[in-house]
Amino acid sequence: MQNIQTLQAFLDASGAQYRIYDLGRRVIKISKDLFEKIEHTQAPYPYPLQRHAWFGILFWNPKDKEQHHIWFLKFPLDEQGFLDLPARNDFLRRALEQLGQAIIESKDGKSKNEDRELKDNPWSYTPRQDKMAAFHAKALVELKQPGSQYLHDVLNYLQQPNQFSQWQHIGVQGIADLCARSDTGNVSTLLAKNLTLLPNDVLIPILLGLENETIDHKLTQAIIACATVDGSTTNNVTLLAAIIRAMSGTQDNQTRDAFIYKVLTESTSAALSIEVLVAISGRAWDALLEEKIALAFLEALALSDAGQSGFNHVLTDVLFMPTTGKIIRQAFRSTERSEQLAQTIGSFLSGIH
Repeated sequence: MQNIQTLQAFLDASGAQYRIYDLGRRVIKISKDLFEKIEHTQAPYPYPLQRHAWFGILFWNPKDKEQHHIWFLKFPLDEQGFLDLPARNDFLRRALEQLGQAIIESKDGKSKNEDRELKDNPWSYTPRQDKMAAFHAKALVELKQPGSQYLHDVLNYLQQPNQFSQWQHIGVQGIADLCARSDTGNVSTLLAKNLTLLPNDVLIPILLGLENETIDHKLTQAIIACATVDGSTTNNVTLLAAIIRAMSGTQDNQTRDAFIYKVLTESTSAALSIEVLVAISGRAWDALLEEKIALAFLEALALSDAGQSGFNHVLTDVLFMPTTGKIIRQAFRSTERSEQLAQTIGSFLSGIH
């Protein structure tokens, strides 16, 4: 244990199987190769939120998946977006002191469950209810365990369109379990068939749950269909933001990006809502990798209902993202930018000098 210098090495030494997720923006699995690069500061953290990395770590005894545990860890990032190693090292020191021997003993089942939980650790955090539900649902899938007792309620509900108005018994965890299984044929088909028929009280939570999943072309098309009202894009800001978030992880980037560009260039009140714009930058940020969409996004942001302060906050966020920062800076200098955008950028830049 004395030679352990990274969190990954710590987990490997335990003999446990483990999966690492980001919980800051969406609930996204981080590959072991990428996590190794993050820990060795060979790559900036790909999903920063509030200049922190928000991890969810699931680990279990390979001989008995019932013996599984979860850590939620939050580490600061430096100015370049790399993991703050002193913070990580402090966690490791505390973990080695508190948990090291117990985890090593978990190989043969000698340690008690409570010995492997984090106690009074400054680097741990409690996720929001929706994040917790999504993570729990993904953990059950990863462990090849059945969904919660609430999954049956949701599946039964979706199979009875004549009773869609009777949704009050549907729970958050049931929806999360459903979305975590959206890549299975029967669930994907059920969703694609019924999304446009659902009341918003059920539709919007499902859409928000789908932001954590990789969805196919058919389901993407069904999601977009929810945005159309009498041939026009809905002005329901909450619904439109949820639709964009639901397509965050789609395999059909072209369809998603075309929809987002259409929304941004329609200049409707919904398109200029900060809720919709944050859905793009905070969840569907991949769409901003296309320069024309990045420019349209900045134009809408400059006119948004959040004013200069909202522009500054969102822009600071996307500039710190390692994937979008370069494209946003290029859009800054576009010869096609409006005078309004130029002035708003000028105010932003004057505020940071």
